[in-house]
Amino acid sequence: MVAVEPKSVPSAHQFTVVIDGVETAIHEGVLRCSGRGTVAVVGPGVLEVTRLRHVVVRGGGGGDVRFSRCGYAAAEGCGSASFDRCDAVRVDGARGVSVRRCRSADVERVDGAVAIRRCKGAARVRGAGELRVGRCREADVGGCADAAVARCRAARADWCGALALGRCGSAEVTRCGAVRVDRCRDASVAGCGAVAVRRGKVSVVEVQKLPMSPPMYQQVEPVLAAPVEITSK
Repeated sequence: MVAVEPKSVPSAHQFTVVIDGVETAIHEGVLRCSGRGTVAVVGPGVLEVTRLRHVVVRGGGGGDVRFSRCGYAAAEGCGSASFDRCDAVRVDGARGVSVRRCRSADVERVDGAVAIRRCKGAARVRGAGELRVGRCREADVGGCADAAVARCRAARADWCGALALGRCGSAEVTRCGAVRVDRCRDASVAGCGAVAVRRGKVSVVEVQKLPMSPPMYQQVEPVLAAPVEITSK
């Protein structure tokens, strides 16, 4: 960090920022870092982080954090977090999350909505209210109330309420409530409630016994009966 430029921005929000292992607190002003990186308070409870190689933001009293063009970027216990054109991003505890054009995303414990678009790698979500994932190489979701996954090469879902899959390559679904599959090349569904299929091939597997409360939403290998294939066009 090179310089601090104070601003007269009244705010009760204080963020803890860890940049390349160095921790500092900020509630107003601008931190200028090497390589044109900046951390700036742009409004009451709003923090913008740009062009940092490795950064973690914690707290903020329910404030919002916006990351842009960072390497590794993480938000912990923030209000809402958005990421644009970063490499690896991680969220642990937030009110809402938005990820766009990042390499990979790892999101846990979000009370509200999560939107992930155009990840080159994997998008992993554990625990969210409303989830929307689109155009990612791989989606791995669990513990979401209402989830929709579209145009991903591979998708896995476990322990979700309502789940919609659209135009995915392969999909594996276990222990979800209402499942809707639209135009997936190969999907398997086990231990779920209602299953609706539109223009796809789905193998529905009856399950004799499944644990009711899996720890940390980890998938458990079910005891399988004979599979039943449903194909609709």
